[in-house]
Amino acid sequence: MNIEFYLCDSLEKVFPSKRARPMDSRKFTLLKGEELNFQLVYKIDEADKYLRARYYEVEIISKLDGIKMYDVDLIPSQYLATTNRDRFYLDTEPGLYPDLLSPFEGSIKPMDQQYRALWFNLDKESNCKEGMFDVEIKLKEYILSDTTGERVYHSDMNHSIFLSVEILDKSIKKLDLLHTEWMHTDSIANYYGVDVFSDKYWDYVTKFIRFASKQSRINTLLTPIFTPPLDTDIGGERLTVQLVKIYKDQYGYDFDFGNLERWCAICKEKGIEYLEMAHLFTQWGAKKTPKIEVEENGEIIKKFGWHVEATDESYREFLESFIPELISNLDSFGYDKKHLFFHISDEPNEEHLENYLAAKNMVSDLLEGCNLIDALSSYEFYRRGVVDIPVPSNSAIEPFVGHCDFQWVYYCIAQGNLVPNRFFAMPSYRNRIMGTLMYLYNVRGFLHWGFNYYYDENSRNAINPFISSDGNKGFPAGDPYLVYPGENGEVLTSIRNQVQLEAFDDYMILKMVEDKIGRERTEAIIMESNSTKMSFTDYPHSSDYLISLRAKLIDVLR
Repeated sequence: MNIEFYLCDSLEKVFPSKRARPMDSRKFTLLKGEELNFQLVYKIDEADKYLRARYYEVEIISKLDGIKMYDVDLIPSQYLATTNRDRFYLDTEPGLYPDLLSPFEGSIKPMDQQYRALWFNLDKESNCKEGMFDVEIKLKEYILSDTTGERVYHSDMNHSIFLSVEILDKSIKKLDLLHTEWMHTDSIANYYGVDVFSDKYWDYVTKFIRFASKQSRINTLLTPIFTPPLDTDIGGERLTVQLVKIYKDQYGYDFDFGNLERWCAICKEKGIEYLEMAHLFTQWGAKKTPKIEVEENGEIIKKFGWHVEATDESYREFLESFIPELISNLDSFGYDKKHLFFHISDEPNEEHLENYLAAKNMVSDLLEGCNLIDALSSYEFYRRGVVDIPVPSNSAIEPFVGHCDFQWVYYCIAQGNLVPNRFFAMPSYRNRIMGTLMYLYNVRGFLHWGFNYYYDENSRNAINPFISSDGNKGFPAGDPYLVYPGENGEVLTSIRNQVQLEAFDDYMILKMVEDKIGRERTEAIIMESNSTKMSFTDYPHSSDYLISLRAKLIDVLR
């Protein structure tokens, strides 16, 4: 019997049939408040009769507290990439892909002829004291007795792996990038089978918001003042999650902001700094109004939706009453205009220009002094002043560069050719390189549509994210969600979430280096190992580049 244990870095994805590259060094150097991630890879060959009952207890021995362990679980994936893709994928064949990080329960169970991995994480909250720390990962073999089911230990079959962690007496700065990943509260209600606004619903939503803020560093949250008109078939609808209760009688509209106040209190407590209001018009063209439920004569009706045109006078009448009170109440709940973002319609293109402009004209006077922001890839919208704050995709950002006072960027299903993304089938360096590229492009905000979208295409059916990583073959695996729903509303992290945190650390470390040696010299360090000007379509396709770059930056900050 041959047993193999070794360490690899966080940028490796460990597949059962392929030996991942071991780490070159077992020493890590960190700033205080920076994430540390690495993996323990294990494999057993020529298994004996005890394979089914053979386990290894894993223990961390160190004065460095707070290192957490996770099992790297494989998730089935059928649809890995669109036809518009490049050659820089790990694979595009259906199969099992490493992504889910499940809380470790103390023991690993090797599978014959399969490489598997444990994930180790020291998060920014635990990384708070400087010094040099030795870490021993101790593996103690045991089998389960056939007769009693108890553990039988083999003292001569223990293994230890040693590494060291140096934490410098310098703290990484707080992320100053605006970061939003759209959280879909209807996905939470659907997955757990709870009623919207029940106690369980609020409990689970609170857990998702807490995770989003503390463990995904999301500081800007999509807020369903009414059910967001996103990813929905024309004529279709999603579960109602409208926070504001609306009443109408012969005298006009009245509003109950109690649920919104509760939402804002949770967001404030969990560290959410900015709120995005649900889009005021339908997606991909701004032709219709969102689904808005209103109580009239004691009956709740769909006052607005696919049956009402975007420019209908009745919608303008509603907005004239609603928006001023919304803004006033949000201010009293702790979010003034500077900390609010309003959307007109998501992802319009040039054929929608007339519709979009008409929709914006419906509300622009009501939103004076507010931040108007939308994801789009048409520079014409911005050039003509139609969109105040554009959020272009990383594949369409070039015309916007240098023209926006506050540059945003996003990626999603369509960004699978050359540009960075975080699909299952992409190497992790394509996720992490975003931090460096956002620094080079002076990006100040990052948006993604899928924090927890547990649906198929256009929200026709709810899906199980542990089984359908591609939204029932609607999106490249990994595009619809970043995190998984755990038991009792607890959120489970992923490889992609952890690597994205490293990208944000890279972004802030680059800004710290710039503060110390200037922009020009910082960019020179970035370019030292790259012969051409870096862009979102031209960057080093190498984990080594990122590891080397980070080491150089840390040396500057010592």
